[in-house]
Formats: sequence, structure tokens, C-alpha cells
Amino acid sequence: MKNKYFGLIMAGGQGTRFWPYSTEEVPKQFLNIVGNQPLILQTYNRLKRFIRPENIYIVADNKYLEQTKKSIPGFSDSNFIAEPFPKNTAPCLILANIVLSRIDENANLLVVPADHYIPDIEIFAEQMQDALKFADQRYIITSGIKPHLPHTGYGYINFDDSRYTQVNKTNFFKVKEFKEKPCLPLAKKYVSRGNYYWNSGMFVYKLKFFKDFLKKYACDYYKKYIQLEDTFDDEQKFRDIFSQLTKESIDYALMEKVKELMMFPGSFSWNDVGAWSSVYELNAKDNQNNVKIDGHVVIDTKNSLLFSTENKTIAAIGLENMVVINTKNGILVAPMDKLQKVKEVIPFLK
Repeated sequence: MKNKYFGLIMAGGQGTRFWPYSTEEVPKQFLNIVGNQPLILQTYNRLKRFIRPENIYIVADNKYLEQTKKSIPGFSDSNFIAEPFPKNTAPCLILANIVLSRIDENANLLVVPADHYIPDIEIFAEQMQDALKFADQRYIITSGIKPHLPHTGYGYINFDDSRYTQVNKTNFFKVKEFKEKPCLPLAKKYVSRGNYYWNSGMFVYKLKFFKDFLKKYACDYYKKYIQLEDTFDDEQKFRDIFSQLTKESIDYALMEKVKELMMFPGSFSWNDVGAWSSVYELNAKDNQNNVKIDGHVVIDTKNSLLFSTENKTIAAIGLENMVVINTKNGILVAPMDKLQKVKEVIPFLK
């Protein structure tokens, strides 16, 4: 392990598609959605295999500091980067870059979301170490996931599969196009071509290069970056400037524009745990393809998910392709193909 490698876990998401289990107070990254540990702890333990714990940072709203410490035993307050306001991933990574550059601007950084499920830990560790080594070159590096269906919720990476640079066992390909969340007909075309992969949302780069790329491809953000650097020690001025940043994902703000972008095909199993359908996909099924977390009764029911955190039995009769979720926060009943709409419930609750 090398000191020049940093890990950054983005943990500011609200997990709105996992209502009623996930809430604004305790979002999905702090819950045992898949597996026996909170997703954020699983993520932290993956990084700890090849990055020193003191070099692993978490960026999120300050209200999640206590949840982070509860989920990750022994986690230090000094490794928590508090966002002044939730502003999506572009401002989040600008903030983190400023903080970590004050420690070592020549460090190479691995950025990962807090809520992915990656069981192939050894393969993940090997490939990410290769990517961290390759990040000494002037590139942003992302991991691509081979698509098995035309999902419209992911970005797509078109890469030149005729040439690559090899680091140990990992091949890095030049990205020709980065297209964020295409429409369904376009997603179908991408999948059929074979050289379009899903964007995993994980990025590797050298801290000082990230700043340079903002200057070259996102000048408005770069101007704010400089102002934030200059006012870092003045908390109120820093907050005022941060509040002016446009709320936008890093994919739209930078990744779609940057030319110095490389991709390696992830050889590990990956799921972004984006909705209740992920829980269905990742758990063992009975002979009627039902997933019954913590028991429950099914009669003439198939291809359905039953999940409860309460000490009550769910009985499902005659259901097909349905999801039934019961928690202390509420009850959700929905067809499997409508689960992306769960987030639309939240405004009504507020």
C-alpha cells in the first residue's frame, strides 16, 4: 500500500427509491439492504484492502457523521468531509478535491459511491490498484460494466476496443464517447454494438489533474473552485460561495466533455443497488422465483419480493411481479416494473 493513494466514498445520497426502509434521516447506504452489513461498511472494507484506513475519506452532509461513525466502527471525524449543502456529485467532488489537495495534490484518488454491491473483493482490489497506478498518467479513469440489458438509468461509455494500454492484468481503453442516461431506443442500439459499457460511477484520477480538467472543460466550476480555495479558512465565505455552485452530477459537468478519459472493463460482479429490484435480483429465490426476506407466506405467487423489518408475517396470494415492503416508516406495494417511481412518493410525505 502506498500513502499517495486516497479513497473517497460519496455517501450523501438520499436513497429515495428505497422508501419506506430508506429515509432522509437514515438513507440506504447506512442500512443492511444487501448482505449482513450496511452498504457503506461493505464499501469501506473493500477499499481498506488496498488503501490505508487513514487515507479513506467520506464526503456527505454533516448530519450523516453520526450515522457514518455508527456504521463504521473506529471511523475518525477527521476523515469526514462535510458538504455545506447537498449539491450533487460535481460540487461534492470539487469540495473533496480542495480538501485532499491541501494534504497532497499529487495523490491519486479513487472515488466510489457508498451504496454499490461488489462481492468479488479480490478482483475489485486488483483492478483498482492497477487504475491507481495508471492515474499517474494525465487521465480520468472509469470502470465500465458490460451491459446485459438496455438500462436508461446509467451512462454509457463507447470505447476504442482496437487499442489499449495494459497495467499488470488490466487493460485500459480510450473512451470515444461518454453519454449520460440515453433514451431507450439509443440504449438498445448501444447494447447491440458491444463496445458500449455502463458507467459504474467509480473514477480514478490525480488530484491536481482533476483541477486542470475543470479549467479546460468546466470553466464556471473552475472559477468557483479557485474562489473556494482562496476562502477555505473563512467558513462563512466558503459556505456562501459553495451555495452558488450549480447542482449537477459530475457526469454531465465533466465526464461527457473531457477528452482525456480512459475505461477499463470491470471483471467483478457489480450492482448499483438503485431500487428494490436490486434486492430481488441479488437474493436467493424459491421455486416460483419469489424472494422472501425474513420468511413470509406465498400462495399462487411468483416473481415477487416480500420484505419486512417488522415482527409481522406478510401473506401474498395470487401476486405476480409484485413488491411488498413493510417497515416502521410505511408500506409499499408496487409492480416490479414501476419501482423507479418510488421516489415520487417522497414529495407527498413532505
